[in-house]
Amino acid sequence: MKGVRNYLDAHNMVGDCDLVSIAGAAKNIADPASESEREFLLKQIMLSHKLHNMKRLVLMNHLDCGAYGGSAAFENPAAEKAKHTADLKKAAEIIKNTYPDVEVCLAIASLDEKGDVAFEEIG
Repeated sequence: MKGVRNYLDAHNMVGDCDLVSIAGAAKNIADPASESEREFLLKQIMLSHKLHNMKRLVLMNHLDCGAYGGSAAFENPAAEKAKHTADLKKAAEIIKNTYPDVEVCLAIASLDEKGDVAFEEIG
């Protein structure tokens, strides 16, 4: 969580955000095993939007995610990153269709050479 806190701090969001951490969140919005998984996540977003007038949502995946089967489930690192990127973009599209006034930011987290969490923002 230290890496996420550093990300929030760097983007001036500490103390001014609702933090919802759910394994495979973007996957469960973009390509859920059951519709109830997507509904649960969209309900969390709806509550933040309704109760706190949310204007920005950061949707973040991390590489070697167990919800995807870890890095071993992919042919290579490029395929893993491509899948995460595609799911993040699809999830953002679903969210934007419901909340067109919300800015949806996307990021992929990974460990760098020193073991620190590095974030890549997805455009």
